[in-house]
Amino acid sequence: MSVMAFEGPAGSGKTHRLMDELASELRARPLNSHQRVLALTFMHGSRRRLDARLRTIDGLTGRFEATTLDSFAWRLTQRFRRLVASLGRAIPPESEYSATCALAAALLERPVVRAWMRMSYPIIVVDEAQDLSPERSSMIAACASEGKTFLAFDEFQCLDATLLPISIETWLRNHCAPVSLTGCRRTSDSELLEAAHAVREGRALKPNGRKFKIIATPGHVNLAATCLANAIAWRQGGNVAVLTPSRQGGFAENAVARVAQGPVGRKQNGPFSVVWESNDKVELQQTWDLLGITDDCAVAEALSALAVHRKNPIVKATYAWLAQRRSRTGLETVQAAEVKRRLDRAISQRRHYAGRVEVRFAAMSIQQAKNREFDHVIVFWPYAVRAGNEQKRRLLYNAITRAKRSCTVLTQSAEMLRQPPFVP
Repeated sequence: MSVMAFEGPAGSGKTHRLMDELASELRARPLNSHQRVLALTFMHGSRRRLDARLRTIDGLTGRFEATTLDSFAWRLTQRFRRLVASLGRAIPPESEYSATCALAAALLERPVVRAWMRMSYPIIVVDEAQDLSPERSSMIAACASEGKTFLAFDEFQCLDATLLPISIETWLRNHCAPVSLTGCRRTSDSELLEAAHAVREGRALKPNGRKFKIIATPGHVNLAATCLANAIAWRQGGNVAVLTPSRQGGFAENAVARVAQGPVGRKQNGPFSVVWESNDKVELQQTWDLLGITDDCAVAEALSALAVHRKNPIVKATYAWLAQRRSRTGLETVQAAEVKRRLDRAISQRRHYAGRVEVRFAAMSIQQAKNREFDHVIVFWPYAVRAGNEQKRRLLYNAITRAKRSCTVLTQSAEMLRQPPFVP
């Protein structure tokens, strides 16, 4: 076992160091013809970034696999189905990610699976390891026993309070001394850097800079919308991300909608079309509600319901799957839950293989913005942030550190400026 890990704040170059060390390892010990580098992470955004970075390494094109741990776990359980049966275990449904990862971790402890890993993937790269659950961390620990592992993490960027303290760290400390990185490669602006440091260290924020501002917007939605429109109009080029820890209460949504309607404020800036990024769970439920498929539905009826919405690529893929099943097996009835799982899988596959369509003005949750960067960031901080003080700091830190050129934080009241995460 050989493990090298890097830890450091957002933008400190952890992924860059992973690529440098990987390139150095490949120069010293080139892959055999049947071997690949296995790159693993939890979120699809991080997976896409890993894929792009790996393509820049000389000679590695076509010699690596960048995938999420959940996808790799599912593939592993399917590949070793007979072994699973011999162990008296059942393969969980594909949508039960934690159970699938737990089973994959158990398989990776078996000699035959370890031998396959050693022959197939002698080098493993893991990014954003702070997001890994105990089951996923167990997979990494088992994988690492058979080759060289490069890993990056930052405990403070874990936004899921249920994962704290992060599982991977205890294992890491027992196998290597992580290299601590400092500095920031994302931005050189002193105000943005100071704001990020202040939030991370629990200090009070300075609200009135040129590139970093905090503005209280109590009262009518027009004030928040005016601040948003002005920030977009005065940005001097570049893309804009509207981030919020919660869409509940409509603080961000109402301002975004108002800016799209027409000019706002004394300067009459706007209108600007800010596009909300889709949420997979919401998209699944909205699509499902349109179909109206019930339990023990005749396949012909289900196909008719799907056919009405076949312009939607997700529905089209599900239609093709069900039509093929009927053709091959003579299936006459189908369960609603089975069709819904297939829709969910189609959404997951689209997210896995399709590149993200970047828009100039986008809105999303702070969680959706993880692993990404934008020229300008506007954070809407509402009343409805259901988190402890420590978790609020983590959320605000992740929002601020997405910005390369400027960041404006809008609070729903002036009183919030006297509370964490804006003061200790």
